[in-house]
Amino acid sequence: MTWKSYCISPIDFRWEYLPTVEEVASKFAHADAAAAVHGDADNGDELARFLAAFEAAKKLASAGYWEGDYRNPPVVFFLPMELEFQYAFAWKQDNNGSTFVVSPVALSWLDEHSL
Repeated sequence: MTWKSYCISPIDFRWEYLPTVEEVASKFAHADAAAAVHGDADNGDELARFLAAFEAAKKLASAGYWEGDYRNPPVVFFLPMELEFQYAFAWKQDNNGSTFVVSPVALSWLDEHSL
């Protein structure tokens, strides 16, 4: 999967309505534990994939001017894809408030807000 990173002008409102990366990771950990308990080996690596995707998102954003800090905890939003919802990430940099959005698909409307 090819991820697309955006550095856009600050988003100031409604962050509280999105789940944090930690909250979503906790749900994946719970799902992995349930899969392990029920012997479903095919569905037991969701947390590892999610955390690897978040690490890749941070690396991609670092190449696009992210300084490595957060104003608030990073959040997750979901996009409808074929057969499932795919996660994407967003966070606000503490230094100047720039918002970083990293998505598995292009979000072309963000191009006009790019810094």
